[in-house]
Amino acid sequence: MDAKTRDATVSTAERGPLGSHGLDLSEVLRIARREKITVLAVIGVFLVASILYLHVAKRKYAVRMVVTGVQSNQSSSSGTLDEISSLAGVDLPGAGNSQFKLFVGALRSPYAAQAVAADQELLKAMYPREWSASEGRWRQPPSSIRRGIQLVLSTFGFYFPPWAPPGASRVADYLKDELKIVPDSKSGTVTMEIDSDRPEVAQRVLQTMIDSMDERMRQRDLKRATVDIGYLTERLASVSVEDYRRALVTNLVQQEKQRMLASAPLPYVSDVLGNPMVSSRPVSPVPLAVLVAAVVLGWLVGVAIAVSRHKRR
Repeated sequence: MDAKTRDATVSTAERGPLGSHGLDLSEVLRIARREKITVLAVIGVFLVASILYLHVAKRKYAVRMVVTGVQSNQSSSSGTLDEISSLAGVDLPGAGNSQFKLFVGALRSPYAAQAVAADQELLKAMYPREWSASEGRWRQPPSSIRRGIQLVLSTFGFYFPPWAPPGASRVADYLKDELKIVPDSKSGTVTMEIDSDRPEVAQRVLQTMIDSMDERMRQRDLKRATVDIGYLTERLASVSVEDYRRALVTNLVQQEKQRMLASAPLPYVSDVLGNPMVSSRPVSPVPLAVLVAAVVLGWLVGVAIAVSRHKRR
């Protein structure tokens, strides 16, 4: 062996399987095959851990509710209505906006969270660990390690607010994290979904939220229509110009119709297409995905251990 070849061999040996310019995959795979017992053992450990996880993990079910807009409430305003409302300085309901879109957008609003939080029995079901039935009050869940974990994490800049009984702010965070809103542009329906390990609680949350928001918008439009009718009636008594009176009468008819719709004991903005449905199978955890992830992660860790052992030798 000449000096040049010997220097190249020594240089390769010194670099090792990781090489000096990046990862030498062929060398890593060779080591993995040679240390297959170690790699398989690590994969086995990860598989056992994943199987234990699948047995103890809480199974979440998808709770879905489908709603659509009440068509009779989607009245559009004419150009005359826009002109008169602008002239009078009155913002009439339904002038150029969609009630159902507003309803869907308000599902994550503070009012929706307040409506859910106002139901104390539902709030107790949402946060059972924080309610003490024996003491009849809210209390921080007991934990022997929470304080230590918070102390360690706080040194890295994490902030932990003082514990407080569940309220509207906690429910708002819950809706922000858990509530999925999926519109269907073809059918015009909107599907709301919450994945929960307690589907009966998620059903109550969805139903309470829908009912409260529909009633909130009903009362809002009923109040505004009543105010607008009073204004239009007063103006009719003092206006003599025929065209102006005709426009006022048209607007008055629209507002009377709006008040009639808001006063009827029927769904106002949203029409629920059936009760909330619970999926027949859990949506998480997914056994196949967990097992595949365990094999892949176990292989990577096993190879890393095998390479580390090779370098030490």
